[in-house]
Amino acid sequence: MNVGALSGLKVVEYSQFISGPYCAKLLADLGAEVVKVEKPGFGDKARSFGPFPRDIPHPEKSGLFLYLNTNKLGVTLNVESATGMKVFKELVKWADVLVENNSPREMKRLGLDYESLHKVNPRLVVTSITPFGQTGPYRDNKACDLIGFHVSGMAYLNPVDGVEDIEQQPPLKGAAHAGDFMAGLSGAVGTMSAVIAQQTTGLGQHVDLSEQEALASITRYEVGIFTHEGLPWERQRGGRGPETSIVPCQDGYAVINATGEGFWTNLVKMMGNPDWTKNELFQDPFYRRQNSDAIRLMVGEWSKERTTEEVKYAAQANRVPAMPVYTAKEAVNSEQLAAREFFVEINHKEAGRIKYPGAPYKLSGTPWSVHCSAPLLGEHNEGVYCGMLGYTRQDLTKMRGLGVI
Repeated sequence: MNVGALSGLKVVEYSQFISGPYCAKLLADLGAEVVKVEKPGFGDKARSFGPFPRDIPHPEKSGLFLYLNTNKLGVTLNVESATGMKVFKELVKWADVLVENNSPREMKRLGLDYESLHKVNPRLVVTSITPFGQTGPYRDNKACDLIGFHVSGMAYLNPVDGVEDIEQQPPLKGAAHAGDFMAGLSGAVGTMSAVIAQQTTGLGQHVDLSEQEALASITRYEVGIFTHEGLPWERQRGGRGPETSIVPCQDGYAVINATGEGFWTNLVKMMGNPDWTKNELFQDPFYRRQNSDAIRLMVGEWSKERTTEEVKYAAQANRVPAMPVYTAKEAVNSEQLAAREFFVEINHKEAGRIKYPGAPYKLSGTPWSVHCSAPLLGEHNEGVYCGMLGYTRQDLTKMRGLGVI
């Protein structure tokens, strides 16, 4: 039987919504034992976010929560109480890693800042994911994915289409909480770097992850242009060059990237060498850039007489990078993703059987796997508190009556 790449790594997750839970999920998916701590009665706020089956809200059926919390144990704990704080510190002593995404001010108020936790467990790696990091003038500012995109510079750089003066158009945020997921991914990378150091030195450290910086770190090409030339990166319509565009088809859209002289020549051939391509306005990259709107319009006239699959196969035959633009339904039904078994079905006690995205990697020796669905609120209280920390069932009954769990 294969074991996970991170089997033996013990993680406590004290976070909610997306960034922290996604960071911990990435560790859990690779075999780490993750104990997720939620507030009694309410739990992670992601439980109140959809989508929900049949659009009926239910705290145990949030698609967002279910995806982010597979492979985790779930307990409830009120750390505001003296008993709850005592239990939490026992979890900290047990753990190798703590993942949290609370504000620095809140963690300091609770006595759960890194300096305090280091005294409890010097080996502990604490990963703190916040909008702006643990230092600087914005450290205590609250923010969300929308704000993260705008303060990182990413929103301004996102391509726009169908406007006259793109420099005067408002910036465009990425979809689907991409900033929160990027922060979680960056947090997981930082966590594992600290874990490797922990195994060498025997000491923990604080992983201070800023969502603003996580997003700004993937704009380095554009930032480099500004720092070198003093000029901001020019916004583009629908792509990075005049020969790149999303074009209409009979049954949807296709994306075509024919940037460069070789790909442009192939694109012209693919379209049957139409007369308009012989115009002097399209004879070199400079003129094509100046007339990019006309190119997109004419390529779109060619593509809308064809299906997305016809465009794809014509492009493959002529060595032009192009693919259909998938809807969510088309992505789920992709034959390529099916062949790689990317989507997995997980049976949840309340939500039933649902298909989820799997891992985007394949490890030949320690493969990714699903060993449990997302926890019900407080589902593993007895297993964790009694089985791991040594409390009795009577202790749990008493703590439940006092609102500790």
